[in-house]
Amino acid sequence: MRPRFLFLFVCAVALLGFAQEDDWSLKFEDYAVKEVFNGTPARPIIVRKEHREFRSVINDAAAKGPNFAGHYTVAQWDCGSACLGMAVIDEATGKVFPAPFTTLTTPFVDGEDAHTFKGLVFDVKSRLFIADGCPEDKQCATNYYEWKDDSFKNLRMVPQKSPSNPSDSSEQ
Repeated sequence: MRPRFLFLFVCAVALLGFAQEDDWSLKFEDYAVKEVFNGTPARPIIVRKEHREFRSVINDAAAKGPNFAGHYTVAQWDCGSACLGMAVIDEATGKVFPAPFTTLTTPFVDGEDAHTFKGLVFDVKSRLFIADGCPEDKQCATNYYEWKDDSFKNLRMVPQKSPSNPSDSSEQ
């Protein structure tokens, strides 16, 4: 009887662990890049007015090398409490691209079924980019994008409950 109880206990703990893991509906490996840039990063070419204010952050991020989609760097900056802005830099050419949003807030939502917002989630070996929060401080969602042809292509949006609209939760 004791081994059976131990087996059931281990299974229950394992299931709880799986239930608490992030359940992203799209997987990074499905958007894999063929190679990762390992050359000297090009100096960012900042032409957009909204990026000039953050040129130090963009330059510092680019100097560290790629962190997204093989040869790109995502530079992030704070825009207030639980708020961020970003740009994407091509490490090979220095070209700077805009984000699919101006700002992304990651509010704290209290409650038993509350979604914990993760902000930006990305990987150097993948073109998949996840923005988990409230773009422009509006409809909170987990937004999935593919980086393709030097821009973000919206793949899917999964609405999440937000402090301003607790009824948000249906999937689109």
